[in-house]
Amino acid sequence: MKNRINVVQYDAGLQKLASSFHSGNDFLDHFLRDSRSLDDNFGKTYVFLSEDSHTIIGYYNLGLGYIEQNDCGVVRKAGGAVHINCFALDEKYHGLVQTYTAEGVRINLSDILLDNCMERIENFRNEHVGFSFVTLNSTREGYNLYIRNGFEKIEDDMSFAKEESDMECIPMYFAMDWEN
Repeated sequence: MKNRINVVQYDAGLQKLASSFHSGNDFLDHFLRDSRSLDDNFGKTYVFLSEDSHTIIGYYNLGLGYIEQNDCGVVRKAGGAVHINCFALDEKYHGLVQTYTAEGVRINLSDILLDNCMERIENFRNEHVGFSFVTLNSTREGYNLYIRNGFEKIEDDMSFAKEESDMECIPMYFAMDWEN
């Protein structure tokens, strides 16, 4: 997609903008206002700002982990992963169509933010650390966004760590150059 949007690393100076961010998901809204969104021990948060940098349109938080695979009762590490801890778009922008592909598939603003997130992950992989997967726990509302962007439900013999807040979510993964 390669759309250029105004995405910057979140810092305490931007946190005042979080009070007007409403994604429709209380957990994701609270995360952005909470000190954990600034905690490097949890992950790095990136915010999608309006052109004038006065409004947070969306955000994502990236951390690290890995996928385990259960092979006939033996659990082994299948590969390292960047985990999308949080991903949210302000509800004013939900379903906002930006363009259509040649095949007629609509590209929403959420797809463009996810593309920015995946591009950042790919750059991190190319320049800093190797890993095989991108993982996340999707809400039901976000599920179709991830499916149309190449994510899959985690297979029955695979798993990764979950937070208590993720228990109602759908574990998903994206394989980076994975060959069976």
